[in-house]
Amino acid sequence: MMKKHENGTDLFVQDQGQGAPVILLHGFPLDHRMWEEQVKGLSPHFRVITPDFRGMGQSSLPLSAMSLEQYAQDVLSLMDELGIEKATLGGFSMGGYVAFSLLRLAPERFSALILANTRPEPDGPEGRKNRMNMAVSLYDKGAAAARDAMLPKLVTPATVQDQPQLIDNLKQIMDSMPAEGLVHASIAMAFREDSVPLLSSITVPTLVIAGEQDAIAPPDVMKSMADRISNASFQIVPAASHLVPMEKPEAFNSLLLEFLHDVKA
Repeated sequence: MMKKHENGTDLFVQDQGQGAPVILLHGFPLDHRMWEEQVKGLSPHFRVITPDFRGMGQSSLPLSAMSLEQYAQDVLSLMDELGIEKATLGGFSMGGYVAFSLLRLAPERFSALILANTRPEPDGPEGRKNRMNMAVSLYDKGAAAARDAMLPKLVTPATVQDQPQLIDNLKQIMDSMPAEGLVHASIAMAFREDSVPLLSSITVPTLVIAGEQDAIAPPDVMKSMADRISNASFQIVPAASHLVPMEKPEAFNSLLLEFLHDVKA
């Protein structure tokens, strides 16, 4: 656990385990803590790096408007600081959008790719409007605005019923977010670039993981993304919604470990 001063800001990063580096990028409105089970499962075999995006978790608030490219630049600076030449890159949801930016900026720094519950298309006018409304309600209600809007979409109703501990943990993470940091993230996502044209240029081994009941990044959307990446394998985790890494960590980790061991072999 440490803070690094990068690009004029303090970025928080958790760096655990030894071996080939795996960088996991969190989603919205979350931070590195969403990867807790992956850090536990992977760190006996790999060096697992989980940063907090600028303005989220324990990283400092941005002083000016953010773009996904800037979040990506922060990740590249962290890699330099941590002495990581090349890594496996994993992105969940918003973290997937940042992963696409990283592949545009510095594809040579990544040896494999994991895309979880994310999509390559940009927002249309309706999606942008929703994110702007989210930004306004974050100023009105604080981080609770994001929690209330997102929680029902992150996990299945069965999980809400059967895993109260997970739900409490999730609420705690979301409630601790700096509202203004989430505003920055909402606007950066609203105006993100179309990553569909990038897909055919991805040549590294790629694992695409969908949640069977995910309404945010539905399996059919993720399947068509995987089909455009030459070296991709596509997996659906049953009885899971959007937040597969936390909702179904055993299933998620076993897909990750199998993929990472194959990549290393």
